[in-house]
Amino acid sequence: MYLITSRNDRESMQLAKFAADYLRSNKIKFRLDREMKELGEIDCEIVIAIGNDRFILETFRRLNKSQAPVFAVASAQSFLAQANAINLKHYLNLIKKSKYSIFKRSRLIARLDRATTPIALNDIGLFSAKAASLLKYSLILNDEVFWKDSSDGIVVATPTGSTGYSLSAGGPIIFGEPNIITLTSISSLEKHSPIVVSDSTKIKITGIDGYRPILVMDGEFRTPVNAKEISIEKSPYDANFVIFTKEHQLESKLKKRTFKLDLDRLKDLPASSKLVYKILAYEGSMTQKDLINASLLPERTVRYALNTLMKNGVVTHQPHFADARQTVYGI
Repeated sequence: MYLITSRNDRESMQLAKFAADYLRSNKIKFRLDREMKELGEIDCEIVIAIGNDRFILETFRRLNKSQAPVFAVASAQSFLAQANAINLKHYLNLIKKSKYSIFKRSRLIARLDRATTPIALNDIGLFSAKAASLLKYSLILNDEVFWKDSSDGIVVATPTGSTGYSLSAGGPIIFGEPNIITLTSISSLEKHSPIVVSDSTKIKITGIDGYRPILVMDGEFRTPVNAKEISIEKSPYDANFVIFTKEHQLESKLKKRTFKLDLDRLKDLPASSKLVYKILAYEGSMTQKDLINASLLPERTVRYALNTLMKNGVVTHQPHFADARQTVYGI
């Protein structure tokens, strides 16, 4: 059985309905989740999570210890999603044919006395509840004091979370999924540099002194800290993402089939048309709004480029199934 869960907004619910209709027409059992309850208790083969990054992170927290793989679909801009409204049907078809794999991303959990926090995919941060209020603490790694700090807080991030708050605070970007964790002090008076440790490292934060310190998971879930010591460690329960190999991706097929064939037909076209064509060849089908954002060209220029390409039979167009007001352009 598949489980479909989505944000409570028009675009997300339309995509959820489309996914449900597709599964129903292919006689695949599914369940629509609209109650925002714990997902970990539901036995399912795949979770289809439709929304933005905030919703996808929330979905994994709701899954808790469940290892059900998640097919993340963007109804708004998303870093974590694998699909969007343009290619959703294609990827659902690949899932039906079992032409996908699972990519594991590490998650973090914090322990305060006997209590534990929800499992975080991006990061866990320790801060004072009052803005511009210093937090004092000691960082202990493998039972040894690594530093003592006075700062706005500290962020412990997974490789997935390295491009989030950690990066804005000066932390490193981690590519792939190596077995490491980053620790970044926020505006440290002691000028501590970010550090990278093995994900098997025992991380403790002690001597916490600040105005109503709080722990923040994935920038959303908050819990007050009354304990004098916090342990943060890699969770034994990974986040499993549904991913697709390049051989099965629609965009790769389009590139191989068309990019070289149509280069001669572009020779006498304006530079803007060539740029729009190249973006479509490399990125796959897009709406006019997407092309404006990707090319940084004015709306009028993109519209002219698309009209020129279509007149020359290089670019095709079709209605956007989730929003009839938009058109999807492709090669």
